[in-house]
Amino acid sequence: MTHTSHRTGTIESLKGDYVVLVMSARGFNDKGAAPKLVEALKILSRFNPVNMGDMKTGSVYRPGYNLKRLVKEATDTSIFHGVYTNIETVKKVLKALKEADLGMSVVVGGLFDEVKKACVETGLLPHTVLFSLGVWGRTDLLPKEHEVKDIATMCGHAMVSNALIRKLAKDVKRGKLSPEQAATTLARGCTCGIFNTERAAKLIGAFADKM
Repeated sequence: MTHTSHRTGTIESLKGDYVVLVMSARGFNDKGAAPKLVEALKILSRFNPVNMGDMKTGSVYRPGYNLKRLVKEATDTSIFHGVYTNIETVKKVLKALKEADLGMSVVVGGLFDEVKKACVETGLLPHTVLFSLGVWGRTDLLPKEHEVKDIATMCGHAMVSNALIRKLAKDVKRGKLSPEQAATTLARGCTCGIFNTERAAKLIGAFADKM
C-alpha cells in the first residue's frame, strides 16, 4: 500500500511512527471477509493505536466515527488501519494477528530495519517489501519547512493542507491551541486513519517554537 510509504522525517522521529493495515484480496478472499476484517480491527484496537480507521469510510477522528461505527459499516473490502508509536507495540499486534490466523493481508509501514526485526521476532516472513525512493521532479515546490513536510506526508492521500499546518502552528505559538489540539484538527482531514497524532503534536510544537 503506497499511501503509507512516503512519510518523511529523521530516523529518531520515524521510530515513533508505524502503520499496520489489514485487508482482503479482491477476487481472491474478499467474499465473506467482513467478519474476519472486523476481528482484525478489534485486535488493532486492543493495543491503543493513536489513530485507526477504514480507508473506505473514515477514521475515528472523523465526526461521528468510532470503533462501534467502523464495525457496523465494515464490508468485505474494508481496509482497516491502526497507527502505533513504538515497534514493541507493533510486535504485539503482529503476534495477535498471527495467532488469530484470519487469512487477511497485513501490511506494516515504518522503518525497514525495525519492521524486518519485528517480523523475524514474531516468526513472520514478509511476502513483499516496498521502498519509497523519495520525491522526484519539481522538489522546489515542496514545503521548505521540514516539519510541514513531515506532518503532511503522514496523510498518504495529501488531504492534510500545508497551509493549515502553518496556520495551526501559528495558533499554537499564540497560545490559542495546544499542539495536541492542532494535531487532532489535522487528523480529521486524513480520511483513512493513518495520520499519527502523537508524532504530529511533537512536530507542530517544534515548528511553533521556531516561528
